[in-house]
Amino acid sequence: MAGFVAFDTYKTLLQDEAGKISGPRTVIAGFGAGITESLLAVTPFESIKTTLIDDRKSANPRMRGFLHGSSIIWRERGIRGFFQGFVPTTARQAANSATRFGSYTTIKQFAQGYVAPGEKLGTMSTFGIGGLAGLITVYVAGNNRRTDN
Repeated sequence: MAGFVAFDTYKTLLQDEAGKISGPRTVIAGFGAGITESLLAVTPFESIKTTLIDDRKSANPRMRGFLHGSSIIWRERGIRGFFQGFVPTTARQAANSATRFGSYTTIKQFAQGYVAPGEKLGTMSTFGIGGLAGLITVYVAGNNRRTDN
């Protein structure tokens, strides 16, 4: 949800006087949305999840779940405890969002060319375009992860 709101906000900020946005600016808006998602949701939840997993593997686990673990993280590490791994998580999230939103916008603009003037794409078409953009993102992310190993 945060990603879509952020993407629309960045798109509005990057559009020209006529309300148009270029392909590169769309990718930049997607990149910004990924940074926002990482800051507001992905990194904190990934940090909590990783801490809970590490705690479960220890000889004497202390955390009884998400809320309890979050309170321990807050007490022992403060706000920094929720942002461990911020840079690599943000880089991954920003690249994925730039790919997802950039491909979604490009495919949607292409499909809009086949609709009568003044008409909008239907819900199922938009849903299908979103799914295709998701597949593209997974393919690109999958290739990036394979080369990282």
